[in-house]
Amino acid sequence: MPKYIAKQSIGHFRPGKEVTGLEDKQLQALLTSGAIEEYTEPQQEQSDDSSSQLQQLAAEIADLKADNQLFSDGKVKADAEIADLKAQVAKLEKDLIAATAKSTKAGKATADENADKGTPEPTK
Repeated sequence: MPKYIAKQSIGHFRPGKEVTGLEDKQLQALLTSGAIEEYTEPQQEQSDDSSSQLQQLAAEIADLKADNQLFSDGKVKADAEIADLKAQVAKLEKDLIAATAKSTKAGKATADENADKGTPEPTK
């Protein structure tokens, strides 16, 4: 015996619920008016859709994994560049400190020599 599903409220039957306990004449009248419809198994249609959806999702996953690998490779490269730049900055800072120390010693030595000769220190 076929099942019937309510498309709209019919008595105590709500839309989407199975209509039971009615006589054939009542069922035929409701079918004709479009208030109910015969229930069909949607499993066959879904299985075709789900397999194509699975293939589509698998392709999207593969794309995302490829993108993730590209981003990971880029991050590794960027991290290496950052480490290199930090090393360069540290070297430049060390050179700057050494150069500042030399110029301070040279300036102090010149001032000491001028003081020994009695020449005034240059004004800044």
